[in-house]
Amino acid sequence: MRLGWILVSIFFLVVLVQSKNILTFIGIELGVYFSFQEQDKNSNGSIEIEEWPKGIFTLVDSNRNNLISKNELREFIKEYSREFSWVNEVNEKFSLPTQLKRGTFNSTSMNLPVGYYIYIPDIYFEDPDKRFRTVYYLHGGRPGNEARSVNISNFLQETFSAVSIDPALYIFVNGGELSHYNSGEKNSFGEDIFINELIPYIDEKYRTIPKRNARGLEGFSEGGRGATRYMFKYPELFGTVAAGGASYMTEKLIQDNNGYEDEPRDEDESIYYVGKGNDAWTLAKIHKDSGKRTPKLLLWSGREDMNFESIEEYSSYLEKFSIEHDFLVIDGIDHNPFLFYEKAGERLIRFHQEN
Repeated sequence: MRLGWILVSIFFLVVLVQSKNILTFIGIELGVYFSFQEQDKNSNGSIEIEEWPKGIFTLVDSNRNNLISKNELREFIKEYSREFSWVNEVNEKFSLPTQLKRGTFNSTSMNLPVGYYIYIPDIYFEDPDKRFRTVYYLHGGRPGNEARSVNISNFLQETFSAVSIDPALYIFVNGGELSHYNSGEKNSFGEDIFINELIPYIDEKYRTIPKRNARGLEGFSEGGRGATRYMFKYPELFGTVAAGGASYMTEKLIQDNNGYEDEPRDEDESIYYVGKGNDAWTLAKIHKDSGKRTPKLLLWSGREDMNFESIEEYSSYLEKFSIEHDFLVIDGIDHNPFLFYEKAGERLIRFHQEN
């Protein structure tokens, strides 16, 4: 009898300790169940591209058989529903080059460790006198996770090994709980940590060329929005900016809502204050009026990306203010930075070198 009570006590102790994990598991399974019920309109046990809303089909369809299975949907939801942390491990499904290194530094403003990943080309160790360009990569999605986009390092390694391009250090950034914003309500200051702490730390720890014309910025989706805002707020820091897959519609709504972000395309009822005038539309005009030097800008998008039309509209807006930029569009690609890199990664990599 006593043994039975001991076993019951152990069971409830485990449930108590693991309650958050259990609730997360239940939430993911419910998300998979209801999403599948809604999207699998012909009830054949998989989701076809015609049944999926325009945008991120290929990002979920990891085996690229043009069908989304329950397990693929489960893995996607799991990846983008992780609890926020300033230090993250890479997803075990990725096979990554040895040139990708994990690092942390201590944020003096928040008094906690902050993670980053850095791609270091082989020549960095072969030529100890050489200094290197840097490119900072801002992930998509929310909350922040420096490990989310590191699969791009495979394309970096292939390109730097195969073609004649001066290699660069690529740093993958954690954008904070409200990705690439300062947020007092969440006590998360991703913008300040990146601009004021990470960049100086990288320049001090690694053999960089700590100059504007040797420092690039790149981002996708939330990161593309962040990269655009940062280039106009801190034009003295970056020589090149490649902003991909960004929803400039959301940035326009922030402008119209006096600094409040209320994303209409999802079911999240949270509304975040990100700062009046802290949007890509307002900041572009302020920058143009300032007369400061503009970083070289490349907008990039797949033509099937759900944000493509808003990027076209933003490109026209920049032209109105005579803000020079290029616009790289690839057919047959939706909201998927990895597929874009497969098709046109070399052009993105060369863009930063050309400065």
